[in-house]
Amino acid sequence: MDRCHAIALWRPDAVLSHRSAAYLRGWTTEPPILDATVPRSARLRPPPWLRLHRRALDSRLVDDVETLPCTSPAQTMLDCLAVLPREQAELLIDERLKFGLDPASLLCLLERFPGRRGNAELARQVRLAVTRFASEPERALGRALHRVGLRLEMNAAVGPYVCDLVDRRSRTIIEVDGREFHSAAEVFSKDRRRQNALLLDGWLVLRYSAFDVLAAPDVVAAEIASVIRRRRASRR
Repeated sequence: MDRCHAIALWRPDAVLSHRSAAYLRGWTTEPPILDATVPRSARLRPPPWLRLHRRALDSRLVDDVETLPCTSPAQTMLDCLAVLPREQAELLIDERLKFGLDPASLLCLLERFPGRRGNAELARQVRLAVTRFASEPERALGRALHRVGLRLEMNAAVGPYVCDLVDRRSRTIIEVDGREFHSAAEVFSKDRRRQNALLLDGWLVLRYSAFDVLAAPDVVAAEIASVIRRRRASRR
């Protein structure tokens, strides 16, 4: 926070953006490199912990956070997609959409400033985003399924049960089991009773370990997609 205030004192025309804005909004932990956006005409040599972005920034895309000028939530997300590693960027947008960032604000930003660099990636991330996940393996698998064109209900009710991923058209349920939650004797028995009830009701239940999902989500997603598409076709 001291460095964020120092940037504002050093350059009153600077706007905290990218990783700095994400940190100020409570989206991330303190980043090793801070970011600020300054006018194109600025000729500055920043310290090693600061990265400057020279561009014209519309005033409608600037808010005050902790009394500091900061890019709007939608602009912050767009900027973070440009500087964060892919996996971190995907996790950030999934978490923010899950916890209240309005996807309409992101789409509005794209419409307001068409043709800008980064717009295509933001649109792609909104399309692939997963928001109803309860664990990281579920999120990774949901993302992988979206990449192959399947959008399944997540943490959805099937009768008295809440299932990790559900495809009602093919009557297929996907369960992602973490060892720490499913190895206890009582839980193990409950899982079997639940699975039998779903199978007897005509559902196919596919179970994957959290370890396998995190190790190769695209491989697991490809197998699930093949099964679901065959079952959809046969049910037609």
